[in-house]
Amino acid sequence: MSKIRASSKVEASRSMTISRRAALLGGAASVLATTTGRQAVAQTALSPQLAELYERAKPEGEVSIWGPSATTIGWIPDIFAERFRDIKVSFVGSEQAAARFITESRANRHTADLWFYSLGATLDIQSRGLLQKHDWASLGAKPEGIFFGGEVVAMNNHVSTPIFSRSLVKDDDVPRQYEALLDPRWKDNMVASSFLLPRMAAYLAIEWGLQRTQKWMRALIDDNRTMITTAPVSDLLFSGERRLAISESVGAARRMNNAGRNVGYRLMEIVPCTQFTLAVTKNTPHPNAARFLAAWLMTSEAKTLFSERAGLSDVRTDPNSPLSREIQAARLKPVFEDVNTMDQRADYYRQLSAIAKG
Repeated sequence: MSKIRASSKVEASRSMTISRRAALLGGAASVLATTTGRQAVAQTALSPQLAELYERAKPEGEVSIWGPSATTIGWIPDIFAERFRDIKVSFVGSEQAAARFITESRANRHTADLWFYSLGATLDIQSRGLLQKHDWASLGAKPEGIFFGGEVVAMNNHVSTPIFSRSLVKDDDVPRQYEALLDPRWKDNMVASSFLLPRMAAYLAIEWGLQRTQKWMRALIDDNRTMITTAPVSDLLFSGERRLAISESVGAARRMNNAGRNVGYRLMEIVPCTQFTLAVTKNTPHPNAARFLAAWLMTSEAKTLFSERAGLSDVRTDPNSPLSREIQAARLKPVFEDVNTMDQRADYYRQLSAIAKG
């Protein structure tokens, strides 16, 4: 199999950092406005429930949240400190967080209070009995967003999309269907992450079936000479080497725009939505502070901040989020990761990863 690989000068390990910004309605290729990391969000008065939890949490004075990266949860400590000065938030943001959590738990060391990660990675923690049941419904969670008998709640989604350099590609020229990326005019013009492409394609396989998806990926790589890389695609996108990155996200587009790039994204006919979840750890060293932070993260204020700071929007359980409305307006089909499909998706990923990595 013939593949084009990125130059070793730009090869680098990439973490699955993700962020997004609400987009224009109508399903058109969206252009994201540059925003600052200090974008203001209206603070709401504490509900009686939150106020009571806050008082109980104050004596503990601290709380820790673990997740996949600083991009996803690193914004929480400063924002939380502005609102709740009696409690200090620390975080661990790492792709190796699950392995560390499991190792420390086996050694009877307990430092994590809250767990925020994708559903698939959370399963590794939940299956070992390291999470506790929580009354998520009392915090506004919908039944379809509560997993594993109340141990885990759906928080928000990483939405996969192609992104493109608007200085090189006109909005109207960007395809609206994944099959259209096989058009010869895109030959030698696309790039994809070896980490993200098989993960995104696994969602397509849920809809298309594995055989069709494998055929599509092989044509994408072999016939249209899509570059497969472990380096950040922005280096290739804005050098002019490639014009469109296939398996990125709404959040990646926002992040690049915040860095001064002119990037658009295209929601396709199938919208892969990786599910991010929240849980309270079984052996939380700060149980009251953990419950308070969990309750605050479930508020509309915190979810808006998650969207603006980390680029994660609740598409699954909030039909009124800007990205949900965009998907609905364009009559696109979101495909969600859940407890019924995650094993199948993981199996598809393993098989599709072999194609991406060669």
